[in-house]
Amino acid sequence: MGVMWRIFLTVSLLCWSADGQVKCRDNNNAEVDWYIIYKVPVTDKTTGLEYLYIDSAGKKKDTLTTDPTYKPINHPNGVLANTLRPIFTTSMTDNFGFITYSDQPPGCNAIDTFGHSKGLVMMDKTTTGVWLLHSTPRFPFRRDQNKFWPDSGAKNAQTFICVTFNYNTFQQIGEHLLDINAFTFDDHIPDDFHDNLKKLRKTENNNRDERDNKVNIQNLTSAAGLTSFRSIAKQQYKAPTPAGKTPHDDNIFVGDLYLTIAETYKTDVRVQTWPQRGRNGSYCEDNQRRVINIESVKTDLGNGEVEWTMEIDHSKWCVSTDNNNHLICIADMNRAITQYERPGGGLCFEHKEVSELFKGVIDETKPCL
Repeated sequence: MGVMWRIFLTVSLLCWSADGQVKCRDNNNAEVDWYIIYKVPVTDKTTGLEYLYIDSAGKKKDTLTTDPTYKPINHPNGVLANTLRPIFTTSMTDNFGFITYSDQPPGCNAIDTFGHSKGLVMMDKTTTGVWLLHSTPRFPFRRDQNKFWPDSGAKNAQTFICVTFNYNTFQQIGEHLLDINAFTFDDHIPDDFHDNLKKLRKTENNNRDERDNKVNIQNLTSAAGLTSFRSIAKQQYKAPTPAGKTPHDDNIFVGDLYLTIAETYKTDVRVQTWPQRGRNGSYCEDNQRRVINIESVKTDLGNGEVEWTMEIDHSKWCVSTDNNNHLICIADMNRAITQYERPGGGLCFEHKEVSELFKGVIDETKPCL
């Protein structure tokens, strides 16, 4: 990286920290209260760097052929790079802090006692910060404007949700990250930041006090004060014996994040999760909320319809089955017994346009008979 570029990045961070500009940013570097990205996989029509996009400003379906300002997801001046720019420097001010966490960080995998969770928080202590939850292994690959996107990131579909929050909310967000036992792989948290954030600092083994094994739901409001979210940390399934780890053990479903979401919002849900490691079938118990697996997705990116099955979709999200219910959750867990045993969670809110965007891409599901 050239000297002038390093100076530019350092000055940018200092200015943003002084002016409280640590916020989610769109494709044109404009501030937004929140955005959601659904990145498509590699197909015969896509490179795996295209995506659907929607944000709080009403911008929707940012795609290759329909938006002249479009930049692929790995672009050094695209939506993710613009948002992450405060960490693309080694110069950190006393008011700035960040944590990157992932069960699949660059160079290793976290053991199963940690959450199956990926994301980052960064904040200016005097004003606002960002919580970015996602599903992409090895991301961010480096704290580098040109190398933040991992080469492996194109292959499968992934989801991202970025929300701008006031600094005080990060005490609650830190509580959520402790509840899901997020595996920290990089951080800068000054000593006068929230206690829960300091507990998340990276150590040799990331050892922490054990948390109560229960569902923990927190109400969060975005920095603009216009959108209410819920962070949901799920309960872990604890098998009494090895023989208990079978689909016939009804207790396993206490660890199904999506059943917890369905019960919390009092609605049946349709769910997309990664199926490669033994996904459970749709949950169809009598007199219970139903959890319906999505089997395939299709969408029009502006250059013709693109379809894919769940085998190349690593995203984790759910919507209500009721078209009058506008629930949308971006999450970090799959529907499998091994996942029921691990901590994890998601971020949910109710929004008509977002839920309709995600409902609109659903092709086939595995309904209850």
